[in-house]
Order: sequence, then structure tokens, then C-alpha cells
Amino acid sequence: MGSHVLHDAAGFAPGSVASRWTKLSRRIADWRERRRRRAQITRELLSYTDRELFDLGITRGDIPAVINGTYRRS
Repeated sequence: MGSHVLHDAAGFAPGSVASRWTKLSRRIADWRERRRRRAQITRELLSYTDRELFDLGITRGDIPAVINGTYRRS
């Protein structure tokens, strides 16, 4: 019983380590998916002609802001 109390006091309840690894691996997978998607959008925007970007209302210099979600139309 003593060791059980120590585990609970330290925050290591049964299954919590596995749960933490599951959450961490999910966060890593989500981060990788966001990076993959951002790279895909960047490649696509960079493949557009200047005229196509103009039609969208952006320039090549705006692409990083568009990708980061900080782009503001003036």
C-alpha cells in the first residue's frame, strides 16, 4: 500500500505513463500533419504565376504571411 500512495503522490497513477505517451505521440503526429500541409500549400502557391497570385490578391512576398495565418489585406 505504501508504494501505491507514493505513486499517486508523484502523479504516476496506473496507466498515466501510457496515457502521456499516447497524448505525446498524437501531438507529434498532429504537428507533422500541420507541417506537411503547410509545405504542400507553400509548394502550390509558389507554383502559381505572378498573374495568378495577383488574381488572388497576394504577391510572392505575402506567401509566408498567408501560410502563417498573419496575412492582412490592406
